[in-house]
Amino acid sequence: MGSRAGTGSTWSAGDRASAGSAAGGAVLSGPSLLTLVRSAMAARASGLPSAVPGERARGEGLPLFWKTAALIGLLVLAAGRRTASGLALDLPARLLEREFGRGEVVRFEEVDFPATLAHEPTRRFLRDTGLPEDGFPFRQDTEMPLPTLAEYYAYERPGAFPPHRLPARADHLIRVGGLADGSGVVVDAATGTVLAWHESEAALRPLTSDVSALAGTLWLLRQGALLETAAGFEPA
Repeated sequence: MGSRAGTGSTWSAGDRASAGSAAGGAVLSGPSLLTLVRSAMAARASGLPSAVPGERARGEGLPLFWKTAALIGLLVLAAGRRTASGLALDLPARLLEREFGRGEVVRFEEVDFPATLAHEPTRRFLRDTGLPEDGFPFRQDTEMPLPTLAEYYAYERPGAFPPHRLPARADHLIRVGGLADGSGVVVDAATGTVLAWHESEAALRPLTSDVSALAGTLWLLRQGALLETAAGFEPA
């Protein structure tokens, strides 16, 4: 299936250029995502303490996940910008590798994509940027490469869930992993929207606008305490 990124941890001139152009020239009414990124990285470099959500108990970080995802959504709406990637965010090329570590970011190959994944910006992001394998509260599935929700239950958990209770177009929902509360994370193959699949309720709920926003949310969660302090929020 996909391959893990193994490049070094220094930014190239191209990365800096990518970071500088990610805002797309738009004027934000508040701090941009990249401003928050730079503030957090400066705070880390100064030696301030950083909370790593992955060290928390199972499921404890989920309220902060939803809060952070909502924050990214508001920043994107405030920006009202077009991005080069066609997704919500143009993330700096090595941002995930620097944060999650060498070999901990999984990129996918064309053979990993289900035929129904028609949203090209999503395919490009998963192929070129990838997602962290384990970025609490998200963890990728490693059993099979990017199954549809229908394939996941047919081959990975046969008999675990009644097929008639699957959502409509289950063969157009691509499972990319799960959250610590047991819900699945799926991508709409046509639109790129990321949804949470709650098996116990047989319900789909919006999670993030797309995979770039999912990756950005996971990055910000890794900065948890630093970002909350900089933004004036009380810890969850």
